[in-house]
Amino acid sequence: MKEIVLTIHIIVASFWIGGMLFMVLVLSPYIRKLPDSITAYKEVGRRYSRIGTVIGLPLLFITGIINMKNMGFSIHELISPSNNYTFTLQHKVLLFLITFLLALIHDFYLGEKSHESEKLRKITRIVGVLNLIIGIAIIYLATRLRFGG
Repeated sequence: MKEIVLTIHIIVASFWIGGMLFMVLVLSPYIRKLPDSITAYKEVGRRYSRIGTVIGLPLLFITGIINMKNMGFSIHELISPSNNYTFTLQHKVLLFLITFLLALIHDFYLGEKSHESEKLRKITRIVGVLNLIIGIAIIYLATRLRFGG
């Protein structure tokens, strides 16, 4: 069972980060050239938000908590880390909570209003890229955990 939960966690994390990388590196440059780019951005954003943010991020949280328990760690150890492993885990969880909050702001507030002004469009883009950078940092921390913290 532990392996199944970890597999689900890795697949969902791959979808989350892979989807953001795909959007930034492949989709956005293409959509910007379309005559009705605003509609295309909104449609793709809504679809990805439903799967990535509404389903994916809560699933990452749940599987992350289960993985933590399976490894023998408690919530208490996240609050007061006692070694490098729990210190790194604490930072990974903190960055996850930040990325979850940024995703909600980006997807359900900024994304919906980004077509109203160039300033909102830039802020939306910055928040999206910042979320990608934090996601990559989370992957780095997960890699550190794999090698002992």
